[in-house]
Amino acid sequence: MAFAPSIVLVLALAVQAPASTASSEAAPWPASSSASDSATATGDLGRAYYLFLQGLGLEGQDDAAAIVSFRQALAIAPDAAAIHAELAGIFARQGQMTDAAAEAKRALDADPDNRTAHRLLGWIEAGTIRPDGSDASTAAMTEAIGHLEKAVAGNVDDPAAELVLSDLYLRTHQGAKAITRLKHVLDDRPDYAPAQRMLVSAYETTGDVASADAARDALDRSAPDTVGIRVRQIGQLEAGGDWKTAASAWADIVNGEAGGDIYRPRLAAALANNGDIDGARRVLADLARDWPKDVSGWYLLAQIEARAGHRDAADAAVARIRAIAPEDARVPLALAATRSARGDYRGAASALASRVAEGRQADVESGDYATMVGALGDALVHAGDRRGAVTVLDRAHARVPDDDAIHFALGAAYDENKQYGEAERVFRDLIAADPNDARALNYLGYMLADRGEKLPEAVDFIKRALAIDRDNPAFLDSLGWAYVKLGQFDLARDPLERAAKGLPKVSVIQEHLGDLYFQLKRYADAATAFDRALAGDRDGVDAGALTKKRDRARTLTGKS
Repeated sequence: MAFAPSIVLVLALAVQAPASTASSEAAPWPASSSASDSATATGDLGRAYYLFLQGLGLEGQDDAAAIVSFRQALAIAPDAAAIHAELAGIFARQGQMTDAAAEAKRALDADPDNRTAHRLLGWIEAGTIRPDGSDASTAAMTEAIGHLEKAVAGNVDDPAAELVLSDLYLRTHQGAKAITRLKHVLDDRPDYAPAQRMLVSAYETTGDVASADAARDALDRSAPDTVGIRVRQIGQLEAGGDWKTAASAWADIVNGEAGGDIYRPRLAAALANNGDIDGARRVLADLARDWPKDVSGWYLLAQIEARAGHRDAADAAVARIRAIAPEDARVPLALAATRSARGDYRGAASALASRVAEGRQADVESGDYATMVGALGDALVHAGDRRGAVTVLDRAHARVPDDDAIHFALGAAYDENKQYGEAERVFRDLIAADPNDARALNYLGYMLADRGEKLPEAVDFIKRALAIDRDNPAFLDSLGWAYVKLGQFDLARDPLERAAKGLPKVSVIQEHLGDLYFQLKRYADAATAFDRALAGDRDGVDAGALTKKRDRARTLTGKS
């Protein structure tokens, strides 16, 4: 099965910046500047300092009043780095990341060594990183590392920042640096499980198996049932399509672990993907009550309300996103998602078209541009405008030629538009650039197999994908279907049965298994598989033809 770029329900979790520590910085006023000298001359500097202290006292109790105090102080001392840093912290906690970053940068303009500003910018940049390997994500990691290194310079005791920095070191293959940083964290907190878990990964990255085993033993002794281990296990359940068990496991963490409420969006997504829309809505309603300015929660709620057919509620969630962060890319994305859920694919495309055509550099750098381009292409395909989808994606690829996500989506659009030669060229290019691109390997293998072309090579591509992700149900379906096309029905059975078990609601996989059973003259099993296909998502299947195959299998039952 060839997966298009879209996923089930995608969470876009914003990194929440920690509380500011500006009060522990050096004096908040610039050592010398014309503004400061003028303030001193008029006796207003004391007034500015009073307003600064007043703002600190209001923070967390009345942030709006604190912002007013800080703004008044800046009117007197515009180059006071600590005041800009405090404002940045408030904006970050409110989810206004653009304003937060702007204030933090102003703080650094006044004081290049301001730790609070570096810490906050590091968190913000880290929050824009996406697991797509794009140049934008790589640049964000480099930027985040630079800021966080300055924030913790001199072995400042800041475990939260050090953990984020260690994670970024691991993502950029700097295992030795991660080990040094994590050891510093563990010097004072030897049983701190998050750092222990990361240290195991760091040693594994550097190939130090003995140290990795020792770190793992220490982790097991201090926290044998850690949340991190459970989270990874739940991720495996989700990858296998077992949303029911995943939802139950998320609920255990949310309800039973200190700090587990941060996983409420994951619980809501699992519930929704298992069909419990009402349960997902309840979780997100609580989330909206507790974190009213968290765009991620409203974004997910908009999708779930739309899926449930609650048009007004979905539109209200979109409106909340627009009110909180009007320039956030999730505004057009949420609007497109709600329109798509109603079958209004033209409307979904309209919601995204102008922002995509604008091609903001900030969107490109954050990875939002690729997400919007993919969503626009998907909407156009569903609207029947496959040529339009190709045009949009081709222009986007020309705009950002090194973005693999856009390149992949372009290949899929060529495939949808039956431009098979161009599609094959795109996926071969992706594989040549990254031989371990499992999605590209699987897509090309499945595409060739489905057309009955170059079948031995198709099998090889899919096997390479499975060597990277061996239990992926979509990849297993691709392999089984390639064997069916080769007439090797005995080899097709195991991967297709495993794929059908892993993704029971994906109609095309159930149909493939039914077709195999029919070839094996297991007509009763074929009819059952076709029934499951008809009861599934029906995406990519011809319901009329499928019904005829199911009825034919029923007729032949007992005659095999």
